[in-house]
Amino acid sequence: MKINNIKRIIFLSLVILAIGCDDADFLDNPPETFLTVNNVFNSGTQVDQVLITMYQQDRELRTRVDRNQSRVMHGQGTDVLTVPTFRQNTNFSDYNSTITPTAGRLNTLYAELYQMIYNANLVLSLTEQEDISFESEESRKYIAAQAKFFRAKAHGQAAQLFGRVAIVDEATTTVRFDYIQSERAEIYQFAIDDLESILDDLPVTTSQPGRVVRGAAQHYLSEFYLGVGVENSDNAAYDQAIKYASDIIDGGVYSLMTSRFGSRSSEPGKNVWWDLFRLNNQNYSDGNTESIWTYQYDYEAFKAGDNNARLRYPYFFSPVWRAIPGVIGEDEYTGGRGVAFMRPTELTETIIWDPSISDGDIRGDESNIRRTVYYNDPAYEGGSLVGQIVPQDELDAANLGLADGAYFPIYEKLTTDQFEGLDDGERKENLFRDRYVIRLPETILLRAEAHLRKGDNQSAADDINLIRERAQCNILATAGTVDLDFILDERARELFVEESRWNTLLRMGGNVASDRIRRYAKYDYQVNSLTFDFNTFPIPQAVIDRNKDVVWEQNPGWE
Repeated sequence: MKINNIKRIIFLSLVILAIGCDDADFLDNPPETFLTVNNVFNSGTQVDQVLITMYQQDRELRTRVDRNQSRVMHGQGTDVLTVPTFRQNTNFSDYNSTITPTAGRLNTLYAELYQMIYNANLVLSLTEQEDISFESEESRKYIAAQAKFFRAKAHGQAAQLFGRVAIVDEATTTVRFDYIQSERAEIYQFAIDDLESILDDLPVTTSQPGRVVRGAAQHYLSEFYLGVGVENSDNAAYDQAIKYASDIIDGGVYSLMTSRFGSRSSEPGKNVWWDLFRLNNQNYSDGNTESIWTYQYDYEAFKAGDNNARLRYPYFFSPVWRAIPGVIGEDEYTGGRGVAFMRPTELTETIIWDPSISDGDIRGDESNIRRTVYYNDPAYEGGSLVGQIVPQDELDAANLGLADGAYFPIYEKLTTDQFEGLDDGERKENLFRDRYVIRLPETILLRAEAHLRKGDNQSAADDINLIRERAQCNILATAGTVDLDFILDERARELFVEESRWNTLLRMGGNVASDRIRRYAKYDYQVNSLTFDFNTFPIPQAVIDRNKDVVWEQNPGWE
């Protein structure tokens, strides 16, 4: 059963309801029951419901593109993703206004990570209570392991994004103003310790899609050990990053999909990369051996009332092709009803697909990135142009009319040609398809990065070529061509919108993030406002102010 189909428990603790009572004497009478954490739970099933809300919270933070903080998590304002000019006021890229210590979306992002940590600590405390009955000791350990997984993930990602923040390792019952800043490497190590402690309690695979498995923990172990290595210039940490990535890559459970698969695998003109993003093809249990962890989406759950059981990618990521005369915009051919809240930068639209580096690469061919526009409106010019290519000058004119928003390529991984729910009145703007959180190629690229940072360029190239060979690219990496930029470009080719690009850039340390943004940002206002180098976001000023009993230092450059 998918996680988002399980009924959630909503509980209220430490609340007294006094409605419609005329007798003030009730204040003198001891209440029969107080709902507290200590007595509202009596079974492991109830505790598991709290855990399920954490899965949903993590899913929504990462993928709900109607929320500003989710767009940040997708990489808006980085080297890979921006917004069209006509939506400039929604962008996250101006270092004088939207990326500051008082930025609301950063404060919300920080708060949601620590809300996840709070919930994880709550679940962990409940698994330790003797009066709560669990189905079995194995069940209790698995619930605790999942809670520790989310606690580790949230701490590690908070360190990646915000640098020196707090480690919170226990459930709090009182308001505190004295949290201590920890060094970034210390936070990574805390997350590592959590993850290493739960490996034996996580299953290798699961029959319940969406639940965390051992490979997910090993992946983040590799990523956070990379973080320690960057912070401390520590080859031993890189060795550990390589070890945990290798446990996944060479462990016999996961492998890259190299042949066409799924219910649509016989359709001509497509390829295995296209198959990876079709409905019902995302889970390991679906036969997808490179899927390590997925978020769950389902049309039936959406109809039943889970309004967030949908991916609004066609709406937010598809271009406004309907602005082109002779093109019907809201249909399967044009990626659905796109409104272009986000768009690729020149890096992800053209540069990384140059034939000099990507010749033959199926990830960038027309089946997966649709660049050619055809007339499809039978009412336009009497239908005489249907099926013909729209000339470039007409595309340019339409683009100009919408200030650089009408035309950019359609990324097939972000849409579909078979929309669900149309008979129920749904518009062609949502996907009800599971969404990768971790896919094997990302683990491979972590190992490649660790090899590179140790000075083993050939091993790094060998790892990258596992991915490029699957992509049927005619140009392979060599020891002489591999560097951090090469790896970041390969991540963009393979993981565009899948990875949390800000996390990737910021954890790399040094000037990687600011250098890449200056090089590939699409608009001058972004580059002109970036007057300093940085490798963390600013700590939200509200967090510093609230923690009044201990002085916190703002991150360099953001003072």
